[in-house]
Amino acid sequence: MKTKIINTIQQWAPEAARLIPDLDTLDDSIADYMLLHKLAEVCSQKIGSGLEDELERVQEIAKVINLLYQGGNQYTRNAIENEFLTALSFEESPGSLKKHMDLFPIELRKGYIKTILEN
Repeated sequence: MKTKIINTIQQWAPEAARLIPDLDTLDDSIADYMLLHKLAEVCSQKIGSGLEDELERVQEIAKVINLLYQGGNQYTRNAIENEFLTALSFEESPGSLKKHMDLFPIELRKGYIKTILEN
């Protein structure tokens, strides 16, 4: 049975889900983490492009992740922090922090700052 993370990403961010061809054969928790990490990679590429439509897509993805984060249990929140937010924070610099913060909903910004401070 697919998890909420898997279902949500497959529905709202299929470009990340397609990057893992054997997704259906993986253990659900491994699939959750892999999907969140791939989604962060997709977002990083879109942010790096600087194109307006790509940045808007990152905002849409961030809204979906925020809904998962806010409505999720501790496992979901940890998975998002460990794989999605941490992957994005590795590329963080003083110049990019404001850009990233502007792309995230207010609630997700708190988790992002927490992740940066913990790493």
